[in-house]
Amino acid sequence: VWFCRRRGQCVVATGSEVAFIFDSDALIQVFIADQQNIFAILASDFGVRSYLMNEVDVELRSNRKFGALIKPKLEKALKSGLIKLLSASDLDRLSADESNPVSLADIRELGAEYALDVGKGEAYTHAAGVLLECPTVSNDHNAIQILELKGKKLPPTILRSFDLFEFARSEGYLDTHSAESVLKELKAQGEWMPNELRHSSFDVGIRTIRCRLSTSLDVSSSTASWKATFFLKREIGRAHV
Repeated sequence: VWFCRRRGQCVVATGSEVAFIFDSDALIQVFIADQQNIFAILASDFGVRSYLMNEVDVELRSNRKFGALIKPKLEKALKSGLIKLLSASDLDRLSADESNPVSLADIRELGAEYALDVGKGEAYTHAAGVLLECPTVSNDHNAIQILELKGKKLPPTILRSFDLFEFARSEGYLDTHSAESVLKELKAQGEWMPNELRHSSFDVGIRTIRCRLSTSLDVSSSTASWKATFFLKREIGRAHV
């Protein structure tokens, strides 16, 4: 697999591809804020492929509030390959270097176990992140807390949608005016956000939450906590957009 947590406190990449597994609540915010370009940025400049589980795809399409709005955006992103439904062939590639490759059946088995305590989308997203040892992107802190209280294993890092928005801004892909527009739209839609941003501008509020996504010389993450920062390495030859 592209990185290994068994090297102590630091996880270091051994391959070029990184996977992020997205939950429905984070994807909804990306789509209603029209920030789908984050998938292209992650892929082209940082070697990150974005995935979702079939269970999350079903949740997105059946969402009563936003399903009709985001369906065409979701289908366009899927058709373009910017985000993919996690498949057996993807798993073969992502776990090619492992002595025990991960299968969809493995993820569904663990996901079914997690789904006894939390929603299906969160359950299968985090199950994939745990078995592939890769970051997940989810805003459902309640689900995370429940799984943690139940003693369930969690992915090495769990990113929030705002970690992606701030990462895009800090790396020069999103200007502050656009970031403020993202925040304004999510507020107007009554969407979840860190408390520090609820009554603040993006520029001020984002400074009070520690962004969990950054850049470094290598792809790496701490094994200490799911709140740990995940570091991406910029692909050679790529410049800021």
